[in-house]
Amino acid sequence: MSISKNGRSILSLAQWKDLAPPKAESQWTDDRSAKEVARAWLGAGAGNLPNEIASAIRSHADFGRVLNWKAEPEAKLRFDAFPGEPRNTDLAVDVRDIHGDYFLAVEAKADEPFAETVAQTLAAALERKLKNPRSNGMARVEHLAAAILGPRGPKELHVADVRYQLLTACAGALREAERKRVTRAVLLVHEFVTSKTDDENHRRNAKDLDRFVQRLSHDQEASVPGGSLVGPFTIPGRPLLNSAVKLYVGKATRVLRTGGV
Repeated sequence: MSISKNGRSILSLAQWKDLAPPKAESQWTDDRSAKEVARAWLGAGAGNLPNEIASAIRSHADFGRVLNWKAEPEAKLRFDAFPGEPRNTDLAVDVRDIHGDYFLAVEAKADEPFAETVAQTLAAALERKLKNPRSNGMARVEHLAAAILGPRGPKELHVADVRYQLLTACAGALREAERKRVTRAVLLVHEFVTSKTDDENHRRNAKDLDRFVQRLSHDQEASVPGGSLVGPFTIPGRPLLNSAVKLYVGKATRVLRTGGV
């Protein structure tokens, strides 16, 4: 059980910030996700996952008692061959349980949104392509949607309304699982409810995650209840990913606000 970056162990908040800082200095503050996810994982205790993470994973029959794990914060997970910055996951965790090995991608959230929608992302990519015909942004979005979501059913959420960060997060987790030759990939949102977060933003994020899972499952799953894991989902795969890897999506919440939620 270890946390490290570039071969160097991380045992304290100071080391985490030094070796795996967030993109902006302002993000490293109490009651916001970058610092709180570090505090949660460092404080888990020898051999343990954070309690809320362990509980969410144990809620699913496909997962059992954890035997070992190692984690890398701010891990870069490339999921396609296009040039540019690979996706960043807040914590990449290799886990072994009583059923074998699996890959866990942790997305830490206080009340920040899951970035732009696919429609907004496509519009920005089109603007870039108008300036530079060699830009691959539009192709990347198209490949992601085809590989993870597939064709839309009659009453399903339109791909335009899917939060793009959830697509890239799934793609990063799936490709890393494939690279490590494991058949289970977990995308888990680690949510922090604090004195600096807004309940309306938490509700927005919950709705966006639920709607994503509804589209991902073609309406077989209605939501991702807090403290649980849903799936497995079999994805189309082509042209980016291996459909043999099973995808699970979960959510775990740590309440740090005085008085609770």
